[in-house]
Amino acid sequence: MTEPIDPRLADTRAALESAAARGAQLDGIALARDPARREALTLEAAGLVIDFSKQRIDEAGIAALEAYSEAVELERWRRAMFDGESINFTERRPALHTALRRDPARPLIVDGQDVMIDVADTLARLRDFTDRVRDGRWRGASGRPITDVVSIGIGGSALGPVLACEALREYAHPRLRIHFLSNIDPDVWARLATQLNPASTLAVVASKSFKTIETARNAEAVRAWLLGSVPEDKLHRHLVAVTSNVAGAEAFGLAREAIFPFRDWVGGRFSMWSAIGLPLMLQVGADRFGEMLAGARAMDEHFASAPARANAPLVMAWISLWNTLALRVNSEPVIPYSEALRRLPAYLQQLQMESNGKSIDRDGRPVAWPSAPVTWGEPGTDAQHSFFQALHQGTAAHPVDFVLVIPRGVDPQHRDYTLMANGLAQGEALLRGKAADTGGDDAARALAAHRGYPGKRPSTTILIDSLTPARLGALIALYEHKTAALGWLWRINSFDQWGVELGKVVATGIESLLDDPKAALPDDMDASTAALTRWVRSGLHVRG
Repeated sequence: MTEPIDPRLADTRAALESAAARGAQLDGIALARDPARREALTLEAAGLVIDFSKQRIDEAGIAALEAYSEAVELERWRRAMFDGESINFTERRPALHTALRRDPARPLIVDGQDVMIDVADTLARLRDFTDRVRDGRWRGASGRPITDVVSIGIGGSALGPVLACEALREYAHPRLRIHFLSNIDPDVWARLATQLNPASTLAVVASKSFKTIETARNAEAVRAWLLGSVPEDKLHRHLVAVTSNVAGAEAFGLAREAIFPFRDWVGGRFSMWSAIGLPLMLQVGADRFGEMLAGARAMDEHFASAPARANAPLVMAWISLWNTLALRVNSEPVIPYSEALRRLPAYLQQLQMESNGKSIDRDGRPVAWPSAPVTWGEPGTDAQHSFFQALHQGTAAHPVDFVLVIPRGVDPQHRDYTLMANGLAQGEALLRGKAADTGGDDAARALAAHRGYPGKRPSTTILIDSLTPARLGALIALYEHKTAALGWLWRINSFDQWGVELGKVVATGIESLLDDPKAALPDDMDASTAALTRWVRSGLHVRG
């Protein structure tokens, strides 16, 4: 039997719900006019400036969220995460992504072992390897220096490195091109292979388990392609692995020195700070990678020590929870006004929705409130010509995170000023709206309602002075900690992902049915899937 709900938790939950019900009627425009509010709700953390003052929340709401945070013992869970306790309670392991960017000189004892020794050793091995590839000492089987790196991985083994490599392309090594192979669609590899020469290509197989089907099949294809030109005894010059399953990588034919391990206490979507970040380190170098770790470490220190109301990740989590309760929204667009951050929304989709897409709390009860708002977005200003119509005039409010990055250099066409002006203007326009103009003739009055903007739509603005490795590290860590804090507010486990397994299991059974055109379909298969399976099977087996 589950334990009865703690009375204090029940009381603070009810108080928060009551405050949120009143909050639905707040006038966001009137709130935003208060300069004292702007100062109180503009926070600085690890070089980032975050303005929450356009959110539709008042002092009563903040106080209710603060009291609720105390009732769910959020501070205790936060401390437990940094101390290496087994906060991932369904898998009975810690969530130690923060250890990957911790100062190696500060020991962290977990189960009697200083995990920082392992972290420092792995970083040293990665530095040595990347230095040799970048300066040309690591060469392919024919003696040619590496020109192309293909990182084979999916989910957390790809999304973080893809984001970071895109964001920090300005720092890229002039000889190295970094490519990512994640989708199992064979056309992806077929197209990529035409751009590559096996004699100068290095493949990095990135898989925590070394069993993920997409990564395993793609790795087999790349290995076969390499063996078309590279002697098998020289394959180690072109193929390395990043994994927690060292035995699996060795069974694939890799030598121990070509395997860079990371531990099972690192969740995939939190793993870009580990050896999973090898493609980024190859691109920007070990020193720049270290700067990114330092930026994340600065955000870690802020999250661990800042008071609740001055704690940027915690306030982000509060705002997210508040909007689901007060505004009844389940959508959080992220709009970076920086093309370099174009993959940020995709990265955050996994970080936030895989972490917190749960419906059962840690006591086995249904989660009290809706969890995991849908994360989505595209870069501004492209997004303004796509879905901003719905943001401004649609029936639902979609609280936006605007991420503004000051462009480098001076543009003769002033596109930098236009970019920043648009990023600032959208938040103001969503808040203020525009009353319909009822003047003019009958035709004008008939159109008036269509030209009004309701306004009072909330947003947060994150300001970044320059997209350096340190600022990128801080930005990603900001969202990591927001995600963890939300999980503690919902009383769920943000560090497992059992929900991704069922579809994979079902796919395995369907694949065997597709492979055999005469195989009988199971009696318990639903009619729709049965019909679709027959159609796809027919199409697969009539190909030339």
